[in-house]
Amino acid sequence: MSSDDSSAGSEDARMKQLLSSWDDDNGSGDDSSSESEEEEEEEEEKKVGATKFDLGLQDNVLDHIVLAAPDFQDAMKEFENMTGIKPSVVGSLRGLGTKSARVGLDNNAYIELIAPDPKNSGPIGAALASQLEEGQLMPWHYAIRSSEVEAMKDDYVPNELGWQPDHISMFGASPDGTPKKWEMLYMYGHKIGGVVPFYIDWGHCDHPSATIPEVGALKSLVVRAPGGHKVHDLLSSVDGVTVEEGDPMLEFSFGSPEGTITFSADNPHGIKFPGFEEGDTGASGAPDKPAMLPTGGGGEKSDDDSDVQISDSDSD
Repeated sequence: MSSDDSSAGSEDARMKQLLSSWDDDNGSGDDSSSESEEEEEEEEEKKVGATKFDLGLQDNVLDHIVLAAPDFQDAMKEFENMTGIKPSVVGSLRGLGTKSARVGLDNNAYIELIAPDPKNSGPIGAALASQLEEGQLMPWHYAIRSSEVEAMKDDYVPNELGWQPDHISMFGASPDGTPKKWEMLYMYGHKIGGVVPFYIDWGHCDHPSATIPEVGALKSLVVRAPGGHKVHDLLSSVDGVTVEEGDPMLEFSFGSPEGTITFSADNPHGIKFPGFEEGDTGASGAPDKPAMLPTGGGGEKSDDDSDVQISDSDSD
């Protein structure tokens, strides 16, 4: 995005116009909605967003854990049946073919459920559909919070770790329509999939943990990787993660109204953006730009709740 004020202003206006168009297409619209649904929406509107600065969030800690499933509705039902808590639907990443929902943990971390979006195809959704079996709900990846994404991309990841960085800028909007931007850093070439984290910097965006229901406290996050693998060095400075030697595995446990819940997966695939395969140096391009994604926790608005926009120029 240009630093020129007029360009920035026009970009803001364009993004707000896109959101307005989405609201027209996916607004409440259904006069037959029940009173209970309206009350839930009103309660959701009362929640106030907060940035990482408002919340005093630290770096080098867990931001969120990704739980993947081949079917979104089945995953939502299974999670609620297991925990007694219903995750908050975020919406669709239409360029990637996924749909997601979130539920909070303690310390401003959260769980993100992702699954293929049956109404909007895309490469990541297609990968989930092919790699997961019916009924599965399993740890797939996890994100570490960091304000040093740019520095890691330019130096630490390629020069110290010897991996291929994939830096992606995501654009969305706050509830008032103000454009926001956040950064993600994926890493490839390490050959152990979702056992290696990705990094996220929320910038001035509202952090999801401020506006989603909380299921309970995280009790443990265990990452297992072969001895000598560089992920051991990578995670040595990350608080709250237990790293073990052995075959690749990702496991976490958390409290809930129904008791302690544990999810575990051997050799989790992890999220891979188009153009990257394990051991490949990848391509610089991102997928075609979808629309936009609200940056807060989100509420369950409709089947086609929201979208994301990915910056081609910032995907390295």
